[in-house]
Amino acid sequence: MGFVQISLDCPTCEEAVRLARLGVEAGVHWLEAGTGLLLGSGLEGIRVLRKEFPNHPIIADTKTMDGGYPLSKWCGKAGADYAVVMSKAGEHVIRGAIRCREEFGTKVMVDTMYETDQVSVCKWCEDLGVDYLVLHLGFEERAVENHRSPLDYLEMVHDAVKIPIQVVGGLSVDDSIRAFQMGAHSVAIGGPIVPGDAGPNMVEQLRRIVAAAEQAPNRQ
Repeated sequence: MGFVQISLDCPTCEEAVRLARLGVEAGVHWLEAGTGLLLGSGLEGIRVLRKEFPNHPIIADTKTMDGGYPLSKWCGKAGADYAVVMSKAGEHVIRGAIRCREEFGTKVMVDTMYETDQVSVCKWCEDLGVDYLVLHLGFEERAVENHRSPLDYLEMVHDAVKIPIQVVGGLSVDDSIRAFQMGAHSVAIGGPIVPGDAGPNMVEQLRRIVAAAEQAPNRQ
């Protein structure tokens, strides 16, 4: 099966918990302490999610560009299972996050946003020993270059590496379903579904994505 992650990018813990409850109602598998939540509430955002949802994996979307070791350590001690490092941060930062994983268990997701050679970068990350790849089309990128999709490189990367791949960046329900069909291990759902549509319709749409994930072949 695949996995659905809900991005909690609101600045307050109260709003994050409200959205997370809707996501859990819909069956989402992972909770993301989004960059917005971390900026607005700091590590308390992770602590609150861990307390409220003790059985859900938590991803800290730190988008780390420096301090791979200490930032991953702080997130892990607050309750995160994964911390996100940018591939553009370079080898030393990624290795720092890997060292944190070896000492404290916080797993390493690497976000390849802005990379021009996605396949080579993903293979390099796999060789370094990261746990997860994140193919990410950023907020401003997709607003300006609306012909692009976070799925553009998915098949090529999937054929090139053996570690799990997540896709994120303005995914619709149909995009998410297609991502699983193309080999994604997980999708991260934020805009346009969350948080702009935080109600019954959001739950219904998330349930469609969760159903597609749970029907996908076993990928890890």
